[in-house]
Amino acid sequence: MPPSIENADTEKEPFNRESMHTLRILDEVATGKPLTQRDLSQKLGIALGMTNNYLKRLARLGYIQIVQAERKRLHYLLTPKGIAEKSALTYRYIKRSYQFFMEIRQKMGRFFEALSKDGVRSVVFYRATVITEIAVLVLQDSPLRLLAIVDDELAGQKFLGYPVEPVKALREMKFDRVLITAEDSVEKVAEHLGRHDVTKERICSIQ
Repeated sequence: MPPSIENADTEKEPFNRESMHTLRILDEVATGKPLTQRDLSQKLGIALGMTNNYLKRLARLGYIQIVQAERKRLHYLLTPKGIAEKSALTYRYIKRSYQFFMEIRQKMGRFFEALSKDGVRSVVFYRATVITEIAVLVLQDSPLRLLAIVDDELAGQKFLGYPVEPVKALREMKFDRVLITAEDSVEKVAEHLGRHDVTKERICSIQ
């Protein structure tokens, strides 16, 4: 059982996965729309039984009220205490997100500086993600030049003003490094890009 739900201290407890599940449940309940445990289970990506446990604990804590409706359906209502908890969790989420942003920005800055010292001048970002957004921002203070963003799923669209190219476009590009801006491992990406004549030595990751 997730212990942080019952013992949450908004000033001391870190914002973790349990905090995120709690916030998302409170957000969904706050909409006032009909909601089933199966709906929540699918949206949170957790088991139905765990979703049921979360709802029972949140009701026991006084954050939500469970009301029996027609045909044995249950309705979930956000209580004043739940509204206060949702606000506190939202604040912690924003604070943690900002900390993550600053940490990854500093890490990327050092990484780009090291690439520049190694003689790298041009890079391609592999995949258009949240990490890519930060990388584009950090690259503005770097001597490195972004040639393209490649992502087969978003090919043909624009990302932060940059056209997203299919991975096969790498065959026609002259670049120094491909930077993985996703959770994919270097081995997995190297296997994929190897089909397009990109050697593993030209692939890098800040992980």
